[in-house]
Amino acid sequence: MKPRGAVDSLNAAVGDLAGALRRRREGREPYVRLHDADGRVRSLDLGDEQAEALLDAAEAMVDATAARAEPRK
Repeated sequence: MKPRGAVDSLNAAVGDLAGALRRRREGREPYVRLHDADGRVRSLDLGDEQAEALLDAAEAMVDATAARAEPRK
């Protein structure tokens, strides 16, 4: 497996968080996965404060993007 660069890791993290947020909104159990520079993946426990903070940040990013995508009147 090709090692991920910093941008690739960030993109993967944002994608994972967006997916977790989507599942959260659909009533499914969300999860948080972190990818390190070597490509290893670990999941955070949802009861962990870090996981909650990341899910809240993902929700804010998705909401900000959705607000921009709405047509202006």
